[in-house]
Amino acid sequence: MTQVVRPRPLSRLWHHGPAAVTAAAVSLLLLHAPQEGTTKGALLAVGALQLALVLAWPIALVFRGYVGAALIGAGAAAAADFVVLRNDGESNPLVADGADPSAADSGLGALAAVLALACVLAFVHQLTRRPPRRDVTDSLAGDSMLVLAVVAASTYLVLFQLTDGPALLDMCVAAIGAAVVTGHLVDLVVPHPRIVDGVPRGLLGFVLGTGAAMLAAMHRGEADGLVEQLGTLILGGVLGGLACLVAIGASYAATERPGSLIAQTAVQAVLPFALAAPVAYFMSILVGG
Repeated sequence: MTQVVRPRPLSRLWHHGPAAVTAAAVSLLLLHAPQEGTTKGALLAVGALQLALVLAWPIALVFRGYVGAALIGAGAAAAADFVVLRNDGESNPLVADGADPSAADSGLGALAAVLALACVLAFVHQLTRRPPRRDVTDSLAGDSMLVLAVVAASTYLVLFQLTDGPALLDMCVAAIGAAVVTGHLVDLVVPHPRIVDGVPRGLLGFVLGTGAAMLAAMHRGEADGLVEQLGTLILGGVLGGLACLVAIGASYAATERPGSLIAQTAVQAVLPFALAAPVAYFMSILVGG
């Protein structure tokens, strides 16, 4: 197994406690958005998610070119949100609450274009840094991952535009939040069997986190028929498993990199929500029709 070395290893309490609390807060923020009933509420929630990533990501992972990475990440987030809302089909996208599947499809295509352009800018940014350009490969990977995460988070706005978008968004966010919070709490107490030596994450936390996501999806989905209930369980299991995997990866990065504890806590809490957003959209299409 891979041995991770950290100069001052954090206790399990400091590694999991703040991350679990922050993940719960992110869940509440995103769960409040569908209750607003307008795209403006969803935009504010997703924008807060993206802002947290832009500010915390470069500090948490300690890669070079922080200012440029933050600017590219912020620009990609703003552009992604704009192109999605522009396809909402209303004259004022900030107050639109209609749902148009064709607009959602065009929004996904626009997000792909934003992602491609942002990745090119990240590449140019790292290659035009002042010499000596150290750690170009690591920094380019960090830039690209940040861009991917903030653009992926905009998929929640596309999901919100579907016919049953607010209800589907509520169910997906509940499942993801339950998985992340449960995984951290279980690993705080029993991080066994260890997945990676030196990282306080265990297989039990992954299994129970995925199970909690399935229960949360069933509770929020309120499906009536057997087929609908089965679809909801599958959605919760897929999103929960993915969120737990991303959370484990974030814990690995937080343990390996000597970054700020506050920034690493933000990344551990927010990254699973961001990267799970596209899968949440596609699973909602499959389950919700």
